Amino acid sequence: MIKNLVWRGLPALALAVLPILATVPAADAADSSRTIQSTQPRETLRTDSRFYPPATLRKNQAWTSGNGRTILRVQSDGNVVLYKNNRPAWQAPNVYPNADRLVMQEDGNLVIYNRANQAIWAAGTWRKGRYLAVQDDGNVVVYNNSNQPVWATNTGD
Repeated sequence: MIKNLVWRGLPALALAVLPILATVPAADAADSSRTIQSTQPRETLRTDSRFYPPATLRKNQAWTSGNGRTILRVQSDGNVVLYKNNRPAWQAPNVYPNADRLVMQEDGNLVIYNRANQAIWAAGTWRKGRYLAVQDDGNVVVYNNSNQPVWATNTGD
């Protein structure tokens, strides 16, 4: 009986202690002289999401910016849509209803394929793109090795 109580009680105890542990500061955070301060105002800090090759977005999946404001989705109906503030802001031209997946390829190109594995749209970033960013400002951008944009949806603020 005691063994049964211990096995049942430990998970509950761990869950009860977890919120307490989350409020305890980390050891190195206690030393404020080692804290790095940003020179930017808090509201301008960005948490863009980056997707490096061979990142693949399939039907019914989405990539979201760090703040959740921007969502790039391959929909179940075969459309690829960028949502900004929960409203459609851009869609890949001429892919509906055939989009099956979106791929940030090793060759740097952002490409949408159908179920037959045929490319039906491309950003034209072949040998230029390094990664795709779903940005907090509402834009989706392919950047090169120098972190310069080579393609964008042009939907940012």
